[in-house]
Amino acid sequence: GFRIICPDVAGRGASDWLKDPMGYQVPAYAADMLAMLGQVHGQSPITTLDWVGTSMGGLIGIIMCGQPGLPLPVPVRKLVLNDVGPAIQWQALVRIGQYLGMAGEFESVQAAADAMWAVSIGFGPHTSDQWLALSQHMVKPVSDAPGSKYRLHYDPAMAIPFRQSTEEATQQGAAALWQLYDNIKAQTLLIR
Repeated sequence: GFRIICPDVAGRGASDWLKDPMGYQVPAYAADMLAMLGQVHGQSPITTLDWVGTSMGGLIGIIMCGQPGLPLPVPVRKLVLNDVGPAIQWQALVRIGQYLGMAGEFESVQAAADAMWAVSIGFGPHTSDQWLALSQHMVKPVSDAPGSKYRLHYDPAMAIPFRQSTEEATQQGAAALWQLYDNIKAQTLLIR
C-alpha cells in the first residue's frame, strides 16, 4: 500500500493565512513540509518517499532533495518536477507579479475561472469546461450568505514578498537552485 499526502501550504487552500506575509516564501514552505513529514512519520513510519511537485511544489521538492543532511524520514527516492526547474526567468516572475494578489471578488465560479484562464493561457490548451473543473478548487465563497461572491482561495498578502524580489535576487536564487538541483540523488523526471 501507499499513501498520498497533498498539503495546502500556508496561505493557500484550507491552510491558515500568516500574520507576517514575509513567511510566504519557498524556504519557509520547505521547512513546513519537513515538519509535516516528521509528524506523518511519527504517526505511521515512512519507508519510501517520492515527491511530485508542480510549479512552487517542484521548487519545494528541489530544496527537499537537494540539501544533504535535512532530517527527512528517508531520502526521496523519486522526484517529479512539473512545469518548473532550477532556471528562474525574471520575465515570468514579472508576469506573475502583475496578477498575484489582485484578483478581487467574482460574481460566480465561472467568472473566476474565466479570469484565471485569461492569465494562465500559457498552461496549455483547455476547453472552457476543463478550465472550470480545474478552477472550482481554487475559489471559495466570500461568505456563507446565499448568492455570495467568490474569491481565490489564497491570501492576497502573499504578493508582498513576491513583489519585493529584484532581478538580481532572482538570478542569485536561480544559482542557488542550480546548486540544489545538482545535489539531487533521487531519480528525477522533468515534465512540462
